[in-house]
Amino acid sequence: MHQGISSDFQKKSLPQLYLFIDRYKESELKPLAIFATDLEKDFEAIENAVVSDLSNGFVEGINNKLKMIKRTMYGRCGQQLLTAKLMYDPHSKTG
Repeated sequence: MHQGISSDFQKKSLPQLYLFIDRYKESELKPLAIFATDLEKDFEAIENAVVSDLSNGFVEGINNKLKMIKRTMYGRCGQQLLTAKLMYDPHSKTG
């Protein structure tokens, strides 16, 4: 990723976000133009992500873990084993 773009996001600069969208939505590089246009379509959410210190990353990580377990065990076990696997904590000292 371009260093300037990354550091601007880390600075949480809304003016830089506006400039980025305006500069690149008409870019000759199609993927970059599509990205900038999509940012503009969902601008309120993107703007909130830039200015807010809150994140749902932890919740998304848990969801991802549970879905991975579900996919790997699909059709191979019953409800009891699936429940035990979801409750198992490999980092616990008891088990």
